[in-house]
Amino acid sequence: MMEIKKPKGEIVWTSYYDVNHKISFLLSSKPTREYYILYEVLCDGNLKRLGRARTPTELEQKHKVVETIYKSRKL
Repeated sequence: MMEIKKPKGEIVWTSYYDVNHKISFLLSSKPTREYYILYEVLCDGNLKRLGRARTPTELEQKHKVVETIYKSRKL
């Protein structure tokens, strides 16, 4: 299992796993929770920041998290 690098100074609230049980996204925030930050988890465990928004739902919809997760399904 690869080690995921946690965002410095942020609280990780949730992880999104694809249908193959591989972690695909992380949702975090600063301790103040003024806004949430969505990261894509890369194959090497590094994180790619996708964006930030006031609510997690905004980020999920904008970056099509659910669609991306289900698209990764192996047929």
